[in-house]
Amino acid sequence: MLQQALKQLLQFLATPTGNWVVLGVISFIVLAVVYHKKSRIPGLTVEVIREDTWFINRDDNHRLAIVVSLHLINKSSAPIRIRDCKLSGYSPKPPPEKLVLEGHDTSVELTYPKYDLFTGAGGHPSEHTSEYVLNPYTEQRMWVFYRSGIVTMTNMLRAPIVIKDMNRKRKSIQVSVPRNMEQIQIYREAAMRW
Repeated sequence: MLQQALKQLLQFLATPTGNWVVLGVISFIVLAVVYHKKSRIPGLTVEVIREDTWFINRDDNHRLAIVVSLHLINKSSAPIRIRDCKLSGYSPKPPPEKLVLEGHDTSVELTYPKYDLFTGAGGHPSEHTSEYVLNPYTEQRMWVFYRSGIVTMTNMLRAPIVIKDMNRKRKSIQVSVPRNMEQIQIYREAAMRW
């Protein structure tokens, strides 16, 4: 059965129509590779700063507050103008003035990272007025705040983060965001009381 199918496939590929199909598939693959390379931001390296990347469940509005800190390296001779930084489809939001975790008998105020804050501009891409400029041959650190409507009970979120520049080129990496350790400690203390 398998030999018969392979024989028919080889006979098809030997025909002029089969040759055109092979040529079309190869052309499609080559175009996809070229497009992928052209759509990437040249010279940009992105790393996650693990110690300043976390999320919490907010008790006040039943949402997640997510902080992602990034180490950006521009290895090109041109400045990179970042206009958007989406985490799994969520756009950056301005963070609240303070985030407070409420325990049984304690409350802990969380501190934000001390790097540059990227809030984006929101709205339609043609309306973007703010940008984050990464100068040539420099390294910078920035952090981004997200609000998610998904409430999770896991201690780790995994999602892609997509950075776009003003020329519609992009850089994408997979990010693992752990739950904030202070919230884990509060949950453990609450579990001990039961």
